Amino acid sequence: MPSKKKYNLHLSRPEAADLLRRLADTLEAGCDEVATLGVSLAELAKFKIRIDLGQDDILEVKFTGTGFTVCEGAQEPCGSGVVCESLSGVKKRMQAFFKALRDSVAKAEMPSQEIVSVFLADSEKMVSLQGDGEESYLAWSALCCRLREAFDAGSPTEIAAVAEEMARAKKACHARYK
Repeated sequence: MPSKKKYNLHLSRPEAADLLRRLADTLEAGCDEVATLGVSLAELAKFKIRIDLGQDDILEVKFTGTGFTVCEGAQEPCGSGVVCESLSGVKKRMQAFFKALRDSVAKAEMPSQEIVSVFLADSEKMVSLQGDGEESYLAWSALCCRLREAFDAGSPTEIAAVAEEMARAKKACHARYK
């Protein structure tokens, strides 16, 4: 599950402006660490900044985000960390794209390239992560190959058949671990 990160800072206007400049520099340079603040972008998948005007010209800067774990081997800040998603995060996105794929084939339409591509990319990520159901990953990968072939062949009928097999495989796998 993604972790929540919060950083609450009380800064003067010039310090808040400096923070935003450093954040922009960090993003532009592709670094992971916002200099001197200890805010690690490598640990965040998404974030937001809220600045509240306070009394005496002091601003409360709330830097919040949701993150994923930094993979093993990522030891140095500033561009070297590899961010990986949790299995549950990948599965959640897969669920949305699988529903869109099944909705398309239920209407006897071809799913979009984006739907199939994202779903297959996430399936590839899923089978590379450790977690419950690893014994089913080989069979899932075979179904993904069949889905890719059916999509490339432009066969909504075959896509529908593979999607049904995938739904059964998913249901069986999830039933073992719930």
